[in-house]
Amino acid sequence: MTVMTIDLPRSEAPRVSIIVVATSKFELLAACLRSVARSAPRELPFETIVVLNKAGPDDEARLRATATGLKIARSPLNFGFASAGNRGRAMATAELLLLLHDDAEVEAGWMEALVEAADAHPTAGAIGSKVLHLDGRLQSAGFILWRDASTSPPWAGEAPSPDAFDRLRAVDYCGTSSLLVRAAAWDAAGGLDPAYYPLYYTDVDLGMALRKLGFVVLCQPASRIRHHQGATSNPRFRIFTMQRNRQIFIEKWRAALDRHEPRAPESAVAVERALQRAEAFAEECRRRGAPAVSPSPREAEPLEMFYERSRLFQEAYIEHLTQALKQMEQRQAQIEEWERILRSRSALFRRLFAMLLSGKRGV
Repeated sequence: MTVMTIDLPRSEAPRVSIIVVATSKFELLAACLRSVARSAPRELPFETIVVLNKAGPDDEARLRATATGLKIARSPLNFGFASAGNRGRAMATAELLLLLHDDAEVEAGWMEALVEAADAHPTAGAIGSKVLHLDGRLQSAGFILWRDASTSPPWAGEAPSPDAFDRLRAVDYCGTSSLLVRAAAWDAAGGLDPAYYPLYYTDVDLGMALRKLGFVVLCQPASRIRHHQGATSNPRFRIFTMQRNRQIFIEKWRAALDRHEPRAPESAVAVERALQRAEAFAEECRRRGAPAVSPSPREAEPLEMFYERSRLFQEAYIEHLTQALKQMEQRQAQIEEWERILRSRSALFRRLFAMLLSGKRGV
């Protein structure tokens, strides 16, 4: 069967640099790039950068044979989403950076809507897309950050219709599955923080860093993508990593979190208060105007720091799995003890029943 080459335009003077950090299955990355090529805007010059994490020469050769017009960086190690994203930013030449997950597929007009929002709102440091599940159900439309550093979508209960949240709105943060960031704001914030290794909470941290600079984060519903949620990690690993990185986030932003609402994602009233707080901050930013920022690009992380971060993460995960295994063994021992007691009592009851039938008294 003949595989069609994915032809991506590559401008020498792009307005947008798409940055795709690839860590999942090649088929998902190919589908992502195919959707970008299919929806490529005619009047908006862009470039596409793919950072291959934990990939060998054969992986890069396969990608080059599959898609044209790419800038590619490859690492045999998994440096994590933040470090890989920063590496992609170092290769980017545009004023607008567009993070895109490798398990996302974009819809027509996706990029144009984000850029139009950035042009119309100079105080916006980042603008995210509306994210749908593959079957069209609403997955996210920006997020709420609660005081305890937990997060939730901007609704209480079941997800509403995909047509809900149909206007440009201020939010606490948007996920990096599709997120446009001004390069100047990115650099002023220091880029993505590698402390959130290997992934999760990078987007929450970036939103907080941008607000600290005086930028607002917006969600643009006219920009839509489909996202293979959870396609790149197993549930146990995902829960452990999110909990660990949440603690890192709390230690970094403890004071700023006090300004957020107490966690109550099931309460429509609390959700509305959180949304109003985000809108109030956006209005304050609009009154002040776009902040003057001084870029402070994050230097490439030395390999020694990466190895140490990776070692500490692996040790923590092994300890987590060890404790989980001990708990399972304890539960199994309890179950076996309960079964032994039941068997013993069952034997006693059978003896008593036999005695009653034979007319005996006593045991």
